[in-house]
Amino acid sequence: MNNLDGKRFIEESFPVREVGAEGAREKNIRHGHISTLHIWWARRPLASSRATNYASLINAPDPKDIDEWERTRQFIANFSRWENSLNQGMIEKARRDILKANGGIPPKVLDPFAGGGAIPLEALRLGCETYASDINPVAVLIEKCTLEYPQKYGNFKKNLEKNDEKWGLHPIVIIKICCSKM
Repeated sequence: MNNLDGKRFIEESFPVREVGAEGAREKNIRHGHISTLHIWWARRPLASSRATNYASLINAPDPKDIDEWERTRQFIANFSRWENSLNQGMIEKARRDILKANGGIPPKVLDPFAGGGAIPLEALRLGCETYASDINPVAVLIEKCTLEYPQKYGNFKKNLEKNDEKWGLHPIVIIKICCSKM
């Protein structure tokens, strides 16, 4: 089904119990989680943000195709697991499904009250053109640190090494130069 005007999966079905359990489990994860960046009192679980973004951006299957409904529900439940948040195979499948449901065009996602940035972060992972804002300047800084700066400065070490090779001198060369002037 490739109907841009049709119902979305989230309007008809959603694995609430499974995604809710993953969201609760995620509260205890600390290593590599966005919540370690800054304490935010209303932080949304990435699991539920990822699952609801995906379910909102894909079409509902044919009502008669029970197997497809179950496969999609199971995919969403598995995709919401923290262990699968960086699973490239699952992310690529989700991106393909979203593109297919939206006529081959990445959808635009706007979160005008993004707070800690969980919804726009997951929309970015899903390949969406994402916009986020907030009235709170602390929230805006958190959003920039989560969404913008990693994309802008993500290759900092690689660029630093490249510039070091181009402009910098090897420490042994520096020692030889210094010792030769003594």
